Amino acid sequence: MKTSTRIRTLAAVVAALGIFSTADAKKPKAPPRPVGNEASFVESFSPVEVTIKSTGLGKEPELAESDIPLVALQFVMFKWSDKLVNTDDENRRAQKVLDEIYSNPKAFVTWTADRVTSTRRLPDDRYEVTRMIRINKGELTAFLVKKGVISSHQDLAKGAGNPMIMVIPDAPKNSSPLAVFETNPLAQQCAGAIESYLTQRQYEVVSPRAQEQIGAQVQMIGSIKSPDEDQTYQIALATGADVYVVFAGEVASVPGGRKASLVVKAYETSSARLLGTETGYSQTRPNATDGVLVEEATNDAIDKVLQRVNNYWKTDAERGIQYKLIVRYNGNFGAERKQDLSDALEELIEQEFPEHKVNIATDKTEDFQVWAPKERVSGTSAISRTFRKKLELPGVKVREILKNRKLLILELVEG
Repeated sequence: MKTSTRIRTLAAVVAALGIFSTADAKKPKAPPRPVGNEASFVESFSPVEVTIKSTGLGKEPELAESDIPLVALQFVMFKWSDKLVNTDDENRRAQKVLDEIYSNPKAFVTWTADRVTSTRRLPDDRYEVTRMIRINKGELTAFLVKKGVISSHQDLAKGAGNPMIMVIPDAPKNSSPLAVFETNPLAQQCAGAIESYLTQRQYEVVSPRAQEQIGAQVQMIGSIKSPDEDQTYQIALATGADVYVVFAGEVASVPGGRKASLVVKAYETSSARLLGTETGYSQTRPNATDGVLVEEATNDAIDKVLQRVNNYWKTDAERGIQYKLIVRYNGNFGAERKQDLSDALEELIEQEFPEHKVNIATDKTEDFQVWAPKERVSGTSAISRTFRKKLELPGVKVREILKNRKLLILELVEG
């Protein structure tokens, strides 16, 4: 073969290789997905950021490193006890946007630890690298809302209204939580920190300290229910809160300085059902004030509890708007007469509120939870009118005793 012919042949081969190389370069890469599956919650660093201990996997240490933020994002969305994606519908919608999230993890990462927690080579020759990483849960939530994966607070408000939340310190039974506010400045500061956290996220917050005539309402509810009923629960009913948050904590001296711990619990007001409980801790600090330590512990605890309140609210909103209905019998009703009144009452409730629950039924009082569609029932005033107009009982009148946003107390009297 002549030299010129050989050169042309080599040039053609090189050109062909160049074409294949270019084609390979333009070939789209598969979107990244988490390889690892190990992560754990460390702390709520701020109202919108959570620190995660995340372990990435890869054939090389660099690939394991790049897997760390993906594993952390997967954990926050799907595997955490306070995960963002909860229902089957939300999960199906989330699958459609995961490529966009995992292809740009930096959009949701605010900090990565300089030091690696651990690195090891596995028997299958893959590498496992663990590092602390901070996810901006606020940005991730906003993205999921924008993409229609989960509902925003505004969407929930359209369906059932934002939950009204009351924040109050824990107190022994038969004592007043309001008295704790008056005597404990740290309790005031802790309540303020939680209320600020909630209002920043557009929750409606009701303050029992600002409610007038709260004592009389609590006393009335206490006379209808058990006299030794938890007064925190009675205050929540009196203020019309959907959820009440109770906190208790302490600041103690520990090796290296002082540290605060705070237990935060959230309850459904209508039933006093516990929705979530968490303990938050501050860092150990030698020179920080008690107030700073308390706020740090508060942020650590409230974020986790709040996510559980959100999950409860989404589920409950599907049933309608929940109200507490208490009916008291006031009159010399014989056993048969009382049974007739009770039957008529329950028949009307079944007709008007198919979704309901009987909590307590005694000779003097009946206690219900009712769920009402927002488009049909506009509040406790509408419920009160329903019973006053439709509960037709000869010789008996329906009288309204107490009404607030979520509580209605009626009385059946002779007349």
